[in-house]
Amino acid sequence: MARRPINLVRVQLFLLLALMVSGAAAASSGRTAVLSDLRVDDLVGGDVVVFGADLELGPNARVEGDAVAIGGNIRVAEGAVVTRHVVSVFGETDVPVSADIGGKVLCFSSLATLLSRSSARESSLHADVSMHLLAAGGWLLVTTGLAFLFPTTMRFGGWAISSLGIKVPALGMMAGLTVFASLIAALGLGPVLGVPLVGGLMVIFFVARAVGLTVLGCWIGAMVLKRWIRHPLPISLEVFVGVLILLAVRFLPVVGETLWTLISLVALGASIAVLGISTDLMRAEPSSANQ
Repeated sequence: MARRPINLVRVQLFLLLALMVSGAAAASSGRTAVLSDLRVDDLVGGDVVVFGADLELGPNARVEGDAVAIGGNIRVAEGAVVTRHVVSVFGETDVPVSADIGGKVLCFSSLATLLSRSSARESSLHADVSMHLLAAGGWLLVTTGLAFLFPTTMRFGGWAISSLGIKVPALGMMAGLTVFASLIAALGLGPVLGVPLVGGLMVIFFVARAVGLTVLGCWIGAMVLKRWIRHPLPISLEVFVGVLILLAVRFLPVVGETLWTLISLVALGASIAVLGISTDLMRAEPSSANQ
């Protein structure tokens, strides 16, 4: 029987959504930069969007739309005007009180951003490490819980990503671009619809990443532990060890955050692989999933 690990209909719908929201995002007149820092200090008659770099709004900047940085930080000078929202995904925002922001200032980077800090200048290495440790503890708790609740699915997912190989990060990249484009398109719907949609998209994103990290943790943990322990181990232990290794990468100097972003994209691909696997295939090859 030919293997069809990914539900092709779901993937096609996923691609269709990506094309739709990308077209919606590109429809507005504005300014965009990719992998290059952007400084704006004049009038922009639309959205300002930066991918993989920082966005800086000078004192004379007036943005007639949203200011969005995906994979970078946003710095807003005193006197700058943004008629809609300031949104940072996988980054930080530095917005003074004197800046004229018509909408909301939203920051979606990690669990650490849920804890308020009085000023960006007051942050320290000790505080950043503490927040990362808190976030790491949360990820360990969530992923171990998922492994305990859905052991068969997660075990089969570990087998699936090993079988799919390079397709997993490719799916993750596609999913990440779709999420980013969807965020930009949702912001264009206005504060009444846009902000709730952004919140819903971020919830979906974090749930998918949690599932993907659980699967990656199961796969890595199983490979590591089998080198020293030959008899079968609880999947929760394998996930704990595997996710712990992944989280340790984040604390590497200089490249830690970049590698963690790449791990998050691979985790998205792993979650799609798990959710796209047909239940018939899971029943047909239970022995392969338990290897």
